[in-house]
Amino acid sequence: MSLFEVNQAIERPDAALVDALSQIAVANISDAMANLNTMDSGIQALSGSRICGPACTAVTPTGDFLPVLKALHAAQRGDVLVVDNQGDPDTALWGEITSTEAHLKGLAGLVLDGLVRDIAEIRELGFPVFARGTTPRVAGRGSLGEVNVAVRCGGTVIHPGDIIVGDTDGVVVVPLRKAEAVLSCAQSIVDHEEILRKRVADGVSQVEIYNLDEQFESLRQAHEE
Repeated sequence: MSLFEVNQAIERPDAALVDALSQIAVANISDAMANLNTMDSGIQALSGSRICGPACTAVTPTGDFLPVLKALHAAQRGDVLVVDNQGDPDTALWGEITSTEAHLKGLAGLVLDGLVRDIAEIRELGFPVFARGTTPRVAGRGSLGEVNVAVRCGGTVIHPGDIIVGDTDGVVVVPLRKAEAVLSCAQSIVDHEEILRKRVADGVSQVEIYNLDEQFESLRQAHEE
């Protein structure tokens, strides 16, 4: 095994599973996982408003994007490129030209724990990018890294093939081996919220729905004992 892995072949989820998760709000998926596997709030939609697809991962030293380009080359149609930037806040690891290549390959989007540039051009292209922000300062292309290994992005561990779902609330990671269970739980939450939404629209308060007066009184008495 090479010290620096560049893995071309990874296990990917069934397309129907990815499509089903793509129809569910990130908030509901996060609820289904009890807030686990949810990236921190610094990872935000900078271009586009929705991504969903299997993760093709890259980890790169601070200030260098050679491994990012290697991952882009390895990625397949429908993948979300996920980049662990090792915490460097000062250089852009993505821009218009990389977005053009990714768009032409049919990638579903990019999630980068770092910064990008050329954001106006990326938005015009319509390529979804989730990252921490922008800077005009470009990174180098001269360091080793790894492709399709376990990485950390937004404080969350991602394995190649895990399903990445992002919308304007943020990004969640659905572990591949748990994806069907997460989908089932998230769909139950969607169904429950639809019932709740209708009851609130009919004028019933959430205090009444959840019997919160009784809960509040119980907590008050416990506190005053």
